[in-house]
Amino acid sequence: MSATLKTEVRPPALAVVGRRVRTSEAGSLAELGGVVGLWLLALGRVDLRAMTDLGLLSVLPWTAWGAVVLMAFSFARALARPTSPVWLLTTYPVALSTLVFCTPLILYGTPRYSWAWKHAGIVDYVSRHGAVDQHIDVLPIYHSWPGFFAANAMLSDLAGFDTSLHYAAWAELFFNLLALAAVLGILRALTPDPRTTAVGGWLFVLGNWVGQGYFSPQGINYVWYLLVVAVLLRWFPGRSAVPSPPELSATRRVGLCALVLLLLVSIASTHQLTPVVTMLTLGALALFRRTSLLSLPFFLGVVVAAWVLYVAAPFSRTALREALGEVGAVTSNLQNTLIGYGTASDGQVLVSLVTRGFTVAFCLLAGCGILASWRSRRRYASALVLALVPFLMVAFSTYGNEIVFRAYLFAMPGLAFFAALLLWPPGTSAWRHRAVLVGLLSVYLMGGSGIAQFGNDRQYHFTPEEVAAAEYVYDNAPPDTLLIEGSRNYPSQFRNYEHFTYVPIAREEPRDIQRIIENPVGTMTRWMSDTDTYRASYLIITRSQVAATTARGEIPGDGLLAIEQALRSSPLFRVVFENRDATVFTLAAAPEGGSS
Repeated sequence: MSATLKTEVRPPALAVVGRRVRTSEAGSLAELGGVVGLWLLALGRVDLRAMTDLGLLSVLPWTAWGAVVLMAFSFARALARPTSPVWLLTTYPVALSTLVFCTPLILYGTPRYSWAWKHAGIVDYVSRHGAVDQHIDVLPIYHSWPGFFAANAMLSDLAGFDTSLHYAAWAELFFNLLALAAVLGILRALTPDPRTTAVGGWLFVLGNWVGQGYFSPQGINYVWYLLVVAVLLRWFPGRSAVPSPPELSATRRVGLCALVLLLLVSIASTHQLTPVVTMLTLGALALFRRTSLLSLPFFLGVVVAAWVLYVAAPFSRTALREALGEVGAVTSNLQNTLIGYGTASDGQVLVSLVTRGFTVAFCLLAGCGILASWRSRRRYASALVLALVPFLMVAFSTYGNEIVFRAYLFAMPGLAFFAALLLWPPGTSAWRHRAVLVGLLSVYLMGGSGIAQFGNDRQYHFTPEEVAAAEYVYDNAPPDTLLIEGSRNYPSQFRNYEHFTYVPIAREEPRDIQRIIENPVGTMTRWMSDTDTYRASYLIITRSQVAATTARGEIPGDGLLAIEQALRSSPLFRVVFENRDATVFTLAAAPEGGSS
């Protein structure tokens, strides 16, 4: 029989299966399309000005909740079908990550988090000066680890942008998708089961609430860290690796080794914390023979030591003693991280409690997965290293009172793997029951993840009006200007940032804040009248500053609003710029844009 006739008499059963496969795939894609449509419909009805201290979730309509429930159960349906291809299963965590991190981009239109604007200011400095200044007074640490900023200064110049703010808002989506891709690579190296991998990637997106994937050195360094781990586990694993690594040609092996070395050098030159956790992880993988590249921890140690002791020496000389003082202070590091604000608003306290509860629940889920793997006599040593070793950082530093959450961030690939192992162990046969469990648990996790991810967005997002007020100051203020801020939480320091002396009211001692509230006109007049030190003085109060200080209880009473009202009522001050979200003051005797 000819080849043509063979194709014409295709067995009916196979034809039916083929049609069913295509129909089920089309159905899943249609469900995802419905999710996107519902989500966009919900975002179109969001009133950001109605947001409370519960964040973005306080203004999302019911269509948004319908979208996430539909996505969770669509993913469960795809898991339950034996015919679902790998690409379809992987599409779900990618779609979820895109949905989550596109939301701020669509709603706000400006970069989230005040630090994203400060990072743009360092890029602006490098672009203007062509170098860094390790002896600068403001944000000196970034001038000692300038890799991220130098790269973005080059990128902005090549793209013809006058500032990195043109694309900074996209970084959150871009970095988080890259991180997810690297995590999926790690999971594939840990298990051959595509469903376990897909569930792990899905859980990684839900659990990744820490918010370090924005325009920041940490954002890109986290991606580099994950890529290094993925390459080592996938192509340079230990001898007993399961699944077996693919065969590599000598050329490709050398190329991958060079890539890993390049990433390690980039990590050492771009951030302070990531090299530490990378060294710990690589050291543990080498110690337990989970990688064949045993010399990498020593290589990274030499690079980090050289950078800290020579390249970043001006900063290290002053900061090293303080850093060494935090070593071993595990109890205080935990307390500094986990104790909440005693004077915070009810909404902020609830967000904090939900976030911490969600984090503990996710870790417990992973812990149950670890116990289940040991009972089944599957040790998964590489995954244990990824899940547990990052928490050793708690013994080294408080890292701005957030070391526990940073450790959780780096442990996420391992935690997500063991949580997936519990929900969908490789080779499971009870697909329908486990798919229902994944769907129900996903809905629960989505609620906690949403609050953790967006619960602070009333203060984390900035309106175009706030940006306009900050731009007015930077356009008009001469060098050696005093800039008094209600708090640091607003779009600031993104242009000519070295020209200013910054005094945030919210960072004063509590007794000094009380004096300011009692006599705001007298205090601000005294501060802004120092013409011997400053050529000009401005005071700026914005919507996001008020939201932050109110939610955190940093300024008692009516806080910044009372200070603003007092200055408006005083003939000693003049409003030089205002809109519905920001007000800029100078002394009445000072010419607009001139010295005071």
